[in-house]
Amino acid sequence: LEEIKISYHACTPAPIHLMESGLFACSPVSPTLAVDLCVLEFMRTLFVWLMPNTTAWCEALESFLDGQGCQLQSK
Repeated sequence: LEEIKISYHACTPAPIHLMESGLFACSPVSPTLAVDLCVLEFMRTLFVWLMPNTTAWCEALESFLDGQGCQLQSK
C-alpha cells in the first residue's frame, strides 16, 4: 500500500484525476482508496487462466508479466 495525495479542481472529479494517474477509484465521490490499473489487469488475466491448481496462477502471472514487457527466467 502506498499513500499519495492528488490535487484536483472542483470542476473535474477526483476519480477522473486518479484514472489519469493509472488508478481506479473505489468510490465515485470522494474516494479514499484506489487500485492500480496494472493490478486490475493482473486479476483479469488471472481469472482468464484460473483453474483449481497452481498452474493457472503461474500461467496468469507469466502472461501478465509478458504483457508488461517483463520475462521470467526459468530453469
